[in-house]
Amino acid sequence: MVKRDREFEILLKDFLRTEGKNFSSKEEAIEVFERLYDLVEEGYGIDTPLGDIIDAIDEEDMSAVDKLNALRELHEENKDALKRAIRLGEDIMYSDNDEDTEQMILADVLAGYYRDAGMYNEAAKLYKFMLAASPSDFSEVTDELTKVYVHLNSESLMQNHIKCFDYEKSEVTLLLLSIFSINREKFDEAHYYMTNLKKLNTYTGNIFKGGFKKVSDYIIGVPDNEKGVNKEKTFEIHYAATIAEEYLLNRYHYEILERLYKSEMERREYLIVEGRFNISKEMMKKDPIFAGMERQLNKFINVELYNKEIIEEYTEKELRKLDGIGATVIQKLKNNGVKFREE
Repeated sequence: MVKRDREFEILLKDFLRTEGKNFSSKEEAIEVFERLYDLVEEGYGIDTPLGDIIDAIDEEDMSAVDKLNALRELHEENKDALKRAIRLGEDIMYSDNDEDTEQMILADVLAGYYRDAGMYNEAAKLYKFMLAASPSDFSEVTDELTKVYVHLNSESLMQNHIKCFDYEKSEVTLLLLSIFSINREKFDEAHYYMTNLKKLNTYTGNIFKGGFKKVSDYIIGVPDNEKGVNKEKTFEIHYAATIAEEYLLNRYHYEILERLYKSEMERREYLIVEGRFNISKEMMKKDPIFAGMERQLNKFINVELYNKEIIEEYTEKELRKLDGIGATVIQKLKNNGVKFREE
């Protein structure tokens, strides 16, 4: 029998409330719970592979709360190899010790429970921890972290995240970024990401061809029979749909994404969003186009005129309609080499 401490009493109360009804008596429920509690609290010293303990918890017939608590305790007791890999700058996925890689499996299972429970900050911390310990497993964990940041709906977290890898080469990331922008009602940014997705390739576009049912087909694993180069992309397309499943099966998201995928983005709009993400005030200070107008840079930023390429997409008449851009500014831009679009 385990020691009856306050933590045990709280867990037992929850166990009896959620799972105890499945037993013939309260005594039988307590006996089963105590065995589970022993497994988590004292099972590490016995000759049982960590993977078996993880499976036992994951598959056991107990509440998700109890599973999450058990996995969290197990992770706290078994994360030394992950911390060591980070400290030594190694990659735990190349470890010769199976128990080391099992710690990654444990962290992944726990992160999934955090995500499913809506504990997105905890999931994000754990996924970042996993990335630091296993750079070679970068793609899959990064995609899961992107999805968590979509839930958190934080622009600063997302922007810092995608600076860490070449996100424009990942159609999964671009799809999730489009959803992220839709959630924040920044539809020009959503269109920008979808346009970059089309530049990457057109295979993900299969998700948006053939109507709403086609999306479900990819998610449940029965995409059309592809041939040649399309066949090589089937897994990537399916994964892109699966990881965004909760959004793509929401007609609101699907219909906007489909429209943005099928419609062409104006060059000016594309350049503006690109400038919004990539150009800073410090960069603009060094741009000869703005020579002699350093004190007026905030005016250019406010109307999103970040560089010569964007400015030359406007006619002189259109520029005059923008706040803070008058005849004097326009003349200085001409002197600095800007050629406005003809009306």
